[in-house]
Amino acid sequence: MAKRNYLVEGLSGTGKSAVYEELIRRGYEAVSSDRAWAYNADPATGLPGGPARHDTFMWDEQKAVNALESAEPDVLFVCGSSRNRDRFLPYFTTVFNLRIDDDTMRRRLEARTADDWALGDEGVELMLGLNRNNEKPAGAIDVDATQPLHEVVDELLRLAGDP
Repeated sequence: MAKRNYLVEGLSGTGKSAVYEELIRRGYEAVSSDRAWAYNADPATGLPGGPARHDTFMWDEQKAVNALESAEPDVLFVCGSSRNRDRFLPYFTTVFNLRIDDDTMRRRLEARTADDWALGDEGVELMLGLNRNNEKPAGAIDVDATQPLHEVVDELLRLAGDP
């Protein structure tokens, strides 16, 4: 297993993909779990083939465990979320939860296009409700993701011990 695996988690619109891209730009090893591990699952069974909705993303267990148990790299940032994320929490040294206010979330989600995983009005309202409920994994450290991207990533690295 990598010496340190970090999960950068958050609701839709909090900036997980932007953080992933900035970590890569800075030379860190990172995985966009939405791109590398996710599949759409049937909400009832968890099996592949469900509708493409925000609440149907699941991580492929074999892909995720292979990456999280790999001896290389020494430090790995995983940016993303899934319905089955709690099953993988023991693999992470620390979980960071990107937090934004409702106005920022609404603005970011409404600016999305179909290429950006648009949620529609119903999805935006659902995300806002989850945001108000402070939806996050137990023990996650909140990071203010309303700040400029470089400051958000600086804070993540500081909290991770600047690996």
